[in-house]
Amino acid sequence: MSLDILHRVEAYIQRERLLTPGDGVVVALSGGPDSVTLFDLLHRLKSKWHLTLYIAHLNHQLRPNAESDVAFVKQIAQNYPIYIEKEDVVQRAKDKKQSLEEAARDARRAFLDAVKQKTGANRIALGHTKSDQAETVLLRLVRGAGLTGLGGMRPISESCWIRPLLSFSRSEIESYVRTRNLQVLRDETNSDPKFLRNRIRTDLIPHLQKAYNPQIEDLLSRSATLLQNDDAHLENIAEQALLETLLYRDNRKFILDVRRFFGYHISLRRRLIRKVLFALQAGVEAARFQVVERILEISSTPGHSVQITPEISAYRTHDTLIITQPARAYCFLVEPDVSLDINGKFSMNILNRINREHLQAVYNCISSSKTAKHTVFFDLDQLPNRSLYLRSPRPGDWFYPFGMQGKKKVSRLFGDSKIPRPLRGEIPLLVSGATILWVVGLRRSQIAPITPATRRVLKANYSSVITQCEKRHL
Repeated sequence: MSLDILHRVEAYIQRERLLTPGDGVVVALSGGPDSVTLFDLLHRLKSKWHLTLYIAHLNHQLRPNAESDVAFVKQIAQNYPIYIEKEDVVQRAKDKKQSLEEAARDARRAFLDAVKQKTGANRIALGHTKSDQAETVLLRLVRGAGLTGLGGMRPISESCWIRPLLSFSRSEIESYVRTRNLQVLRDETNSDPKFLRNRIRTDLIPHLQKAYNPQIEDLLSRSATLLQNDDAHLENIAEQALLETLLYRDNRKFILDVRRFFGYHISLRRRLIRKVLFALQAGVEAARFQVVERILEISSTPGHSVQITPEISAYRTHDTLIITQPARAYCFLVEPDVSLDINGKFSMNILNRINREHLQAVYNCISSSKTAKHTVFFDLDQLPNRSLYLRSPRPGDWFYPFGMQGKKKVSRLFGDSKIPRPLRGEIPLLVSGATILWVVGLRRSQIAPITPATRRVLKANYSSVITQCEKRHL
């Protein structure tokens, strides 16, 4: 039996490409039957696969005998580097407004990832079994999940989290423990009925086995595998669809072409939204079904918006769907002949000793509709202040628009120019001291105009990545 499981685990590792020879592996070792079996099997494969094993144990401080668990883990893994840490999971759950299960899971993941970073390992091995998979599928079904969720746990996820025991039932693990005479811990919280997963384990699955199908765990695990395959295929299609729909992206926002977006089936539209939210680090809760549906609703009506999280909002313009985080305030000193990348490329240079011929060339450039919005000229000697800055808009900003009498609020210019609200904070302002010279890419002020008496000219140029992208696609 022991040798049979070892060969089956190795075959599973090879088939799912969970490990390659020479890998460094962080082994999550709680001391329970699953994790001890995982550790024992990897220990037996270590020499053949040239593995470097690191043992990691997190004390959740949930059980009275947690300290003795630490001593147990140290004893059985005494020949390996061991990383042990404490986490007050109850306090974490309160602080983050999570359930105890969620807080414990997030704490474990953060701890194991930290150990991986510290050791330079490239894999984190978890002791999840086929029985855990069956519980996960039922748990997500009860809570409501789509194709991705019902696919359960993957053999490998995020390129580093591996589950070598996912094809073995809990009864097979217990048999292995007995055959190998392994010492294990028993966690009494695994039968606590206040946790939904425990009720599924102790009540629902035994009932399904007795009343409906003795092989229910195998069937649920098989269904999960089939759904994973379908999900992976749809993800590939969604990846291509996102490339075709995407007008612009950076680490804070995505701009999608609405016409292409609505050309896809509703299932693909939902996937596109979730992919964007995950790319913006929105988290699983923000990508739940209800949120995605709200975004789909506003995406059909120009001018509508929805706040997804405190940091992320979605806004529908006539032609685009913008999903973005708020713009960060900025203020940068700008100097001639030094380019700055601020939501596009900004540059300035000084034209000295201007004669009549040069001045006429400047006038021609100013009058050209193709360049007027992106290239502006100022009389350098008439500027209020020689210290020039590019900064983000602020509430109450106003300026004196060129060709108009009186002043105008910058926010009003944004509205008149139909700049979507989520993008207004990204439009730079060129300022001289406290005076706004140019709402970059939109309109210059009447300060320091070029005249026949001008002898030195300040030329400013701005190339917006978003504008170029919109011109190509809209």
